[in-house]
Amino acid sequence: MKRFFKRKVVLALFAAAIIFGGWTTWYVFFKPHRNIAKEKASFSLTTDQLSQEFKANTAVATAKYIDKAVLLEGAVTQIEGTTVSFNNVACNIDSAQLAKISSVKTGDKIKLQGQVVGYNDLMEEIGLAQCVFK
Repeated sequence: MKRFFKRKVVLALFAAAIIFGGWTTWYVFFKPHRNIAKEKASFSLTTDQLSQEFKANTAVATAKYIDKAVLLEGAVTQIEGTTVSFNNVACNIDSAQLAKISSVKTGDKIKLQGQVVGYNDLMEEIGLAQCVFK
């Protein structure tokens, strides 16, 4: 009787592991893609305000902004390929919005929404990804 019970428990645990492993694998590879363009921005501020927060206290600003959608407004200082820069804030434009880059010129004041992905302490540069024009 004990042997029969142990066999059932082992089979049940094995089945649970297979099901959990399959679901985890499916979720990792097929989870819905995050669409920053459709998200409501967690924060709306100027590029200078964002820069000042990171310079004042990197740890606090990182905890506050990393992986969040932010709406930024500022004057364009450089356009290079698919990246629009505002002094030390670099926004990689989403592939669906690439045609709009040609209408932007250095000095234009624009709004971009993107996901804050990192801060480079050495270069004091803030990186945003999936940026869209607003």
